Amino acid sequence: MTASYRSLPSIQALRCFETAARVGSFTLAADEMCITHSAISHQIRGLEEMIGQPLFVRQGNRMALTDVGRALAIETRRALDYLSQAYSVAHVETAARPQTLNLAAQTGLIEHWLLPRLANFRAALGDIGLRLSSLSDLSENCSDEVDMALVYGTGDVPGMISEKIKDEEVFPVCSPAFLAQHPNFSLQRMNEVPLLLHSRVTWNLWLEKADLPIVYPRQSILLDDIALTIRGALNGQGVAMARSLLVEDYLRRGELVRLFDLSVPGVFSYYLAWRSKGTKEHFAASANWIIQAIKFGTA
Repeated sequence: MTASYRSLPSIQALRCFETAARVGSFTLAADEMCITHSAISHQIRGLEEMIGQPLFVRQGNRMALTDVGRALAIETRRALDYLSQAYSVAHVETAARPQTLNLAAQTGLIEHWLLPRLANFRAALGDIGLRLSSLSDLSENCSDEVDMALVYGTGDVPGMISEKIKDEEVFPVCSPAFLAQHPNFSLQRMNEVPLLLHSRVTWNLWLEKADLPIVYPRQSILLDDIALTIRGALNGQGVAMARSLLVEDYLRRGELVRLFDLSVPGVFSYYLAWRSKGTKEHFAASANWIIQAIKFGTA
């Protein structure tokens, strides 16, 4: 019956024993492993206590193996060689296999900004695979599997290092069809049309800047995600307070219309976050692509 793995000695103890058995000296073994003589002695003494028999005997200036020690040395060397080969194979297979970037972003960013640019982003990734995970709007909490996160928020992403990319501005938009259905629409008649409400905070700020009363029409709709708000505006359901980054494509193509030359700063900003410095360096091309695309609109 195979012994329980819990009863096996540590790899460090076996390495100390194999080295001492090969060079015939605790001192030389300590030098080879860059540890102290006492550390070698401690590890081998622990092995002898576990086995219940001595593994070495002193013969002049050398430490000679006992019969038990000699038999154990042969099997230990064989086992360590096997482990070394197994890890080498695993390392080669891992290096040869394309790695995957686990990127998390809020739904609005994925749907209205990243997906339309996905081909260019994939080109920046090269041979690296991509896994996209969606976060609820304004959420900055990511699972441990996430390598990088693109968020609109405070940049306080738990367990990750973040870099501010860009501030935001917000302004009202609607579809051309909706505007055609309300030919007499004006700034003073904002309270007469359906508003697609995602954040009352930004609406309040904009209404205050426009010197309008903070009144929401009864036909307004409250939505819990900016992605839905923009989708509603595209479908002609009302006026949405939009973030500029998420609607720039729709404005350029004429699918949405910006209402009035009046905007307010966004409550939050865009951040890119990553697990560690090594993570950002490993996925440098994709990180740089995101930062440049958002900051300078290069995508």
